[in-house]
This record gives sequence, C-alpha cells and structure tokens, in this order.
Amino acid sequence: MCSKFDKYAALVIDRCFENDRDFAIHIIGRSAVSFYDENPLKVALKGNSREFLASKCVQKYLDNEWYALIH
Repeated sequence: MCSKFDKYAALVIDRCFENDRDFAIHIIGRSAVSFYDENPLKVALKGNSREFLASKCVQKYLDNEWYALIH
C-alpha cells in the first residue's frame, strides 16, 4: 500500500510541476494542516517515499534550497 501511495504522490507532484513549476515547488516546502503542520518533503522523508523524493519537482526544490545555501 505504501509503495502505491509513493508512486501516485510522485505522479501527482510531477503533473503539478509540469503545469505550474513555481506552485508545485511551493507545495513541497509549505506546511499542511493535513500533514500535522509538516511539509510534504518531511512526510516523505519519514515514510521513506523514494519515488516521491526522486520526483522532478522534489529534486528541483532541493536544488533551489542547496543553491540558496551556497550563495
């Protein structure tokens, strides 16, 4: 069940990313009430959601975070 959720979550966030990159990236870093005020990235890390973490959107979010840290 968890692997199905992981797969579908990755598909959904990447579909959002294809339609509106800025909005999708914003979703990754924003806290959500439905996730007990944690952001989707933290939830995915706790759940070891590898497909979601490897998605284009999450990778772009992490690239942006990394770039901000070194500049």
